[in-house]
Amino acid sequence: MLLLQLLFSVLLLNTYEVSSSPLSKSSIVGGQDAKEGQWPWQAYLQIMWKDNPGYATICGGSLISQHWVLTAAHCFDIPYVFEKSHVLLGVYRLTQHNSHVKRLALKREPIIHKSYMVNQYQEGRDIALVELSGSVSYSQYISPVTLAEANADDFTWGWECWATGWGTIGKDVPLPDPKTLQEVKLPIVSNELCKKYYNIKPEMLCAWDEHGIKSTCQGDSGGPLVCKNKKLSWVQAGITSFGKNSTSPNAPGVFTRVSSFRHWIKQHSGV
Repeated sequence: MLLLQLLFSVLLLNTYEVSSSPLSKSSIVGGQDAKEGQWPWQAYLQIMWKDNPGYATICGGSLISQHWVLTAAHCFDIPYVFEKSHVLLGVYRLTQHNSHVKRLALKREPIIHKSYMVNQYQEGRDIALVELSGSVSYSQYISPVTLAEANADDFTWGWECWATGWGTIGKDVPLPDPKTLQEVKLPIVSNELCKKYYNIKPEMLCAWDEHGIKSTCQGDSGGPLVCKNKKLSWVQAGITSFGKNSTSPNAPGVFTRVSSFRHWIKQHSGV
């Protein structure tokens, strides 16, 4: 139900249909409709396959500046054509067009952490930067998220955070039309607890609903996990990486810990 990449057929806002891969899924389960403009940094990535024209990997992401989107490295595990891929910003309902949605191409190949190993996302460094082909104008529907800082934003046990995405809402149950952006509240759990389920690295972050009904990694792969810091400002703490599967159906979801990669993000994007 909740593996890695959310891949499903979706009617694009420019009215043509792209088939999807059956590889794997990431979902919001036990969530609710978000309000329009509530998560203005949410991005929707469509990464076109090289070997199967017309097929795409669908991932989430977060706008971090006028030129850059942060996402997961594993979204690019399959050979892709960056020239035909694109990012949508300001999206709320996938099947309904509105004037504030912006569609941008990728300026170049995504920057993937050099230590990330293809199809080895559980080994960590599951992080990538996408440079947009043009500059984004900010509005109430499109604006950047603040990134967690190293040694400053230490999100520990019990910290309440939110994951967002357009994933399935249950096992093989797609989000129904009009495919409204979903949100789910998830508390952080310790890496010590998470190690009972996975070989967790320090640069990973885990979150989990205490009842096991909601779990992290339930937004689209590459999507943001945001928390309010001590100043009550929204900060992106994690990037959806991997989560529960058939062997661990009630396990925490795992995110790339953003604060562990602040130097890397700044080095490559200036943000």
